[in-house]
Amino acid sequence: MNKKKILPVVIAAALLGVILATVSLNRKTDKSGNLTLHDSTVKEVESMVRLCSMDIYEETPVKATIGSRHLFGRITLRGSVTFDIEHLAIDMTGDTIVVKLPPERVEILESTDKDSYIVIDTWNDHILGSGKFTTAEENKIKEKVKQNAIKNIYRKGYVKRARAEAVDNLTRMLTNVTSKPVKVIDPMPEGNRSHAR
Repeated sequence: MNKKKILPVVIAAALLGVILATVSLNRKTDKSGNLTLHDSTVKEVESMVRLCSMDIYEETPVKATIGSRHLFGRITLRGSVTFDIEHLAIDMTGDTIVVKLPPERVEILESTDKDSYIVIDTWNDHILGSGKFTTAEENKIKEKVKQNAIKNIYRKGYVKRARAEAVDNLTRMLTNVTSKPVKVIDPMPEGNRSHAR
């Protein structure tokens, strides 16, 4: 049975607010209207590597065939859709802060919870053949399941939703922190599907 839960995470909002407040206090605007930052501010922003937008938890069936051997089981996957703050492009156009949302990072890992991977049954099409799989074969099967899960995250629109929420959150937080007009641009609202190949 497939059981899926998507949990939006806003914990990083306060953290990003502090970072953006620091950025706004330490910025300088030159005559061309471009935003420049002090070196110390850039290092502070880079040290806070990612803003988490969405956590993913999924229990999914595992079905695999290698030769005449078959495996059926269940795996629990955990992951996230995040954005690199270090790749967040912030600029000034007049008195408006323009932010370009960076590409997302989609990460899926096997859960470390107890019984996160269970083999329910293995069998062989040959009557006397072994249905046993090696650890290396099971690891390849798990990797394929994780890659399929990433494709499904894009197909089901989870990345699109995470990006839309990131735009809304950044707009609101930057407006509150700087009291200036803010425009957040998302050049890839559907996400960077090259991750899903």
